[in-house]
Amino acid sequence: MTRFDPARLFGLPMPIVQAPMAGVSTPALAAAMSNAGGLGSLGIGASTADQARAMIQETRALTDRPFNVNVFCHASAPRDVAREAAWLAHFAPLFAEFGAEAPTTLQEIYKSFLHDEEAHQVLLEECPAIVSFHFGLPTPAHLDAFRQAGMTTMATATNLAEAAAIEAAEIDVVVAQCPSDKGTRG
Repeated sequence: MTRFDPARLFGLPMPIVQAPMAGVSTPALAAAMSNAGGLGSLGIGASTADQARAMIQETRALTDRPFNVNVFCHASAPRDVAREAAWLAHFAPLFAEFGAEAPTTLQEIYKSFLHDEEAHQVLLEECPAIVSFHFGLPTPAHLDAFRQAGMTTMATATNLAEAAAIEAAEIDVVVAQCPSDKGTRG
């Protein structure tokens, strides 16, 4: 049996992959990891296309080593305007209590890559060495475009069905992660 070696796959001196952590991973962190010999990662799931481009460019300015850019491919939450208005009305007194202005609408914090063609174009134009996916997979057309651009693909599986879907999509690397409700307890 051959042992999987991410160092050999990505040409890394050390077999360490930094988690992408949308909202908290920074270009400095990703570059530092890559410069240290591992695989640095950016999580752009909470970023606009312009912010993602800036993060990729800043990382590239800090390292000449490969790094990963991660996107979320989840199904967007169905909108229910009446329910959202009820929640906003319910929480308005709490905002007032702290002297803050309550929002007038709710927005999804983590935009799905499935509905973000601008992010897809940024990735194709900036062409990071590796692009990875959490909470689902992009369309076959997106995957083909990444492959044609020469990017390595990775995707996270939390169960056997997701792993099978990743394999069927011919993703280069499966990242195994247990469901958050299972942890590592027996």
